[in-house]
Amino acid sequence: MTLRRSSCLWLCALLWTLIACDADSTISRENRCRFTFSYQDHPSSKLFVAVQNPGSYAFVWTKGDGKTISRHVYVLHNEQGAETEDNIIRTAPENQLEYTLGASNEIGLIIGASNFNGLQAYDRVCPNCAIERALQWTGNRQQVVCNECQRTYALETGGIIAGDEGSPLKRYNCSFNGMALNAWN
Repeated sequence: MTLRRSSCLWLCALLWTLIACDADSTISRENRCRFTFSYQDHPSSKLFVAVQNPGSYAFVWTKGDGKTISRHVYVLHNEQGAETEDNIIRTAPENQLEYTLGASNEIGLIIGASNFNGLQAYDRVCPNCAIERALQWTGNRQQVVCNECQRTYALETGGIIAGDEGSPLKRYNCSFNGMALNAWN
């Protein structure tokens, strides 16, 4: 075998390995996502109910209060009649964390446990509208709808189940180890 052919085969093998070892190709890289939420600091948060119970989801968004360096992480669980929960980030370690929730911190993410695909984290911004639109719960709370383009998305898969064809929800990595919930890309 010639040196040139051997080098070409080695390069192809290296590229294939890099592609195969790459993170899940369905993870959105369009917007940055970095979110960590501590169970120790917020054990009663409905967000932890959402990640531990299949079919349970929550909207999560954050913003500073404008007066101090404190942040607020808001959670709205998908159970009927749920009220928005305000989790104040008080500890120094939590305040040191980066909170970048996809396309818009103030619209945030949808995080929960699907019935068949494990933990899921989606951008809450409609991926098919030209302006940032927050998705809303539908009547059955297992789906979200964009009130602008009228597309409905299934949270089990992130795919469109009603409305015009288009892109599925933007998905991020998600994990919960009993101590912290993380969403990232």
